[in-house]
Amino acid sequence: MEDPYADLLGPAAVMRCPACAAALRPGAPWCTLCYADLRPAAAPVPEPVVARATAHAALDFDPLTAPAQALGLPASRAAGPDLAAISWPCMACETSNPYTVSVCTACGSAFLAGLREAEGPLLELPGVGDLTKLSRGQRLGLAAGVVLAISVFTALVGLVFS
Repeated sequence: MEDPYADLLGPAAVMRCPACAAALRPGAPWCTLCYADLRPAAAPVPEPVVARATAHAALDFDPLTAPAQALGLPASRAAGPDLAAISWPCMACETSNPYTVSVCTACGSAFLAGLREAEGPLLELPGVGDLTKLSRGQRLGLAAGVVLAISVFTALVGLVFS
């Protein structure tokens, strides 16, 4: 079946998904309609050959539950960084605090609390100001006013053009 849009999109744009026949972008790694993987299959990796005394000898241990030494791994691994050695600086008083606390031990300010004051307002509207400083009732009143203004404008436009 010939693609009716082939002349408009060019010859490179007529690729189709083998699973769902959706149009595809040239070089797309997957189909955007059915998410079929379009990448070429990876070449199989040959398994390494392990030299053993006897070719058919069974393992003396279960590799999933064997101790680390039997698998040739180190006996113990570090569980992660030492949290007692990590600290964070307070943004207000610059005191070094342990990583395990979420408030400064000297001044009591929260983690990254001083960062909010250093930034500008999150949402500032002309004529209204910073919306984050308005109370919940003021924000609700502002939203109701905007909805009312849009409704009145829509009604006036409807009356003029009808």
